[in-house]
Amino acid sequence: MELTFEQQSLAFLLSILLGVVFGIVYGVFAIFRIAFCSGKLSIIIADVVYMLLVSLSIFIFSLAYLLGYVRVYVYFGCLLGFCAYRFSIGRFTRKIYEPIIRLVKSISHKIQLIFKKIAKKLLKSANKILYNVSNKISLYRKRHLAEKNKRVIAKNEKRKRKKISKNG
Repeated sequence: MELTFEQQSLAFLLSILLGVVFGIVYGVFAIFRIAFCSGKLSIIIADVVYMLLVSLSIFIFSLAYLLGYVRVYVYFGCLLGFCAYRFSIGRFTRKIYEPIIRLVKSISHKIQLIFKKIAKKLLKSANKILYNVSNKISLYRKRHLAEKNKRVIAKNEKRKRKKISKNG
């Protein structure tokens, strides 16, 4: 079944709109990427997640509006919509994103400090527990070794007495 010119035109216009949505989603991803991703690996992972989300969306769009046909003009329309958003409205929204990014960073920093305090307290209490357990074990070992040494000394004294009584 062939696609009509009307269907293809509608798909192109909707793909431009989808590109604008991709631009908005990229802005949200940028907020989280800047706020939470500090290393290169985490930035790469965030970008890969975004690319997978975009590619899955284009595939589902092609299934829904183009009967499963993947057309070049869909990709071109998405790119056109993305660029139109980023170079027009996206410039203004970046000014809005910056305070949001600072807010998210400060909140995440506070959350990290809380987790660090909790982890520090847990590690201190775990260290105290392990220290007390190891002390009890070492006291038990010392007692056990002392009793064992007493028995060994007693046996050695008995042997000496027997030797003396046999020789003497």
